[in-house]
Amino acid sequence: IGKRTSESLCFFLIEVGKVEKTLEVLRQVLCEHSNFEPYAAFRRIDRRRHGLLHTDDIYTFLRENKLRHTTEDCEQLIRRYDLDKDDHLSFSEFLRIVLPLANKELRTETSRRKNYDIAVDEYLETDIETALARLLHREIIEEGRVEELRRTLCARPDYDLMGLFYLVDERRMGAIDFEVLKRFFAQHQMTMQVDDLVAILRRLDRNEDGSVDPIEFLYAVNPIDEEFQYKIFGEEESIIRRARRTEDPSNVRYMDYLDRTRVERGDRTVGRTTATGTPRKKGKGKKLAKAIGELLLVFKMIIRLEKELELVKEDLALQPDFNLIDAFRMIDVKNRGFVQPSAIQRELGRLGLSPSKEQVYLLVKRFNAVGDGRLLFVEFAEMIAPVSEEYYKKLTGRKARAVDFAGCAWDDIFEVGTLDSLRKAFCTHIENETAIEALRVRLAELKSLDLTAIFEQVDEEDSGLISLEALKEYAELNGFGFSKRDLSFLLLRFDRDKDAMINLSEWIQELSPKTASAPRKAEKCAASGR
Repeated sequence: IGKRTSESLCFFLIEVGKVEKTLEVLRQVLCEHSNFEPYAAFRRIDRRRHGLLHTDDIYTFLRENKLRHTTEDCEQLIRRYDLDKDDHLSFSEFLRIVLPLANKELRTETSRRKNYDIAVDEYLETDIETALARLLHREIIEEGRVEELRRTLCARPDYDLMGLFYLVDERRMGAIDFEVLKRFFAQHQMTMQVDDLVAILRRLDRNEDGSVDPIEFLYAVNPIDEEFQYKIFGEEESIIRRARRTEDPSNVRYMDYLDRTRVERGDRTVGRTTATGTPRKKGKGKKLAKAIGELLLVFKMIIRLEKELELVKEDLALQPDFNLIDAFRMIDVKNRGFVQPSAIQRELGRLGLSPSKEQVYLLVKRFNAVGDGRLLFVEFAEMIAPVSEEYYKKLTGRKARAVDFAGCAWDDIFEVGTLDSLRKAFCTHIENETAIEALRVRLAELKSLDLTAIFEQVDEEDSGLISLEALKEYAELNGFGFSKRDLSFLLLRFDRDKDAMINLSEWIQELSPKTASAPRKAEKCAASGR
């Protein structure tokens, strides 16, 4: 990354902070109206009573307040706050627009106001209606300005998203917090005020944990416009297409973070552990050490994707009319007891999805234990069923329908809401596999990466096997803190023989590219109309 691009990133981050401070003022102005209640405001915009805000809802609300924006403008606003990437805003996502972050007391007081409903033809009090409209209007204006800055940065000849992340996170800790950001600006001879740094972090920190991980950074810097999305190296579009779901809307952890003028080094837990005095394991020089850091960062990204997928599968398992056998039989139309990639692609098409052949191949490859290029029912069940025993029991305890599936449409078998959850599960699966394949390719391009050497480092006992405990200890000694639950999601991908251990063959197989050529663009699992 050259000096001019580095300076452009500085300018971009400073402008993002200014945007956040401007919007925070408008949030506080809105919430200082004692009769402003977030749920009533949500219902005011949700005239059609869908329980969700769509592009048309915001467009209509702004027009009714004599503020003219295009539907594309309103769509961009939704994308900014649409954490689960379902093309609309839930109430919890709406709260992220209207609740202040820099005034803990006002945020808490507003969140606790008594709910009241509003009729479909009612308006909010004039001052509240105006303040809410002004906030949404300014969000659109400022987000449009930031998008132009993203495009300018993206047009730099040496633009590299992960390179930019590491430019800030120069110590490769896997997260950008207050001190890391402060140090980055200091290196550019810029002394930033505390509130300016915190404003930048607020805007970038989508999961409100006080730091910015690679996925949040990529989402913030990469242009939202799809024309630019596919301009970047392989994994970004898939990895950043969504961030983790928001916590309870009354969560004010970020406010506690703001109460501190500095973040103590020992408080930083994202992506690493605090210093314990334990010596790190020696590698085979600086190049291997760098490759180990890259590998562990890839592990972190994979874990996050797997955890997001688990949430999606749990949502599907909660649909009372969904069961695994019926879903399998809808694909296995010839009742042969297995499904081939062509059948999966055909039925995904009937569900309104349009994955490529390579994406379906990656999906089948992930769960096909015997390597014959098709999925048995037990492998299909592993793909769809949640890992959580509680949810697994709910799902597997349901009986299949005694119907003839010949000629059946999906909506003949499952309810509309269930089909939405099923589409989301398939789409998340496919996008995850595409993203992880791009990560494998990125690792393969590292000449200093020796998978066998790293395996042997983790396997201190020379047993030919890696346990969760050994992997956890190795990650900690190299600056990454993973819980056992985190690593259990990683184990699901590596442990092909289900012995709760990773052997060398499994290690290399999982970390090696599956396709003949790396997809330089992560293809999107597109749904009709999306």
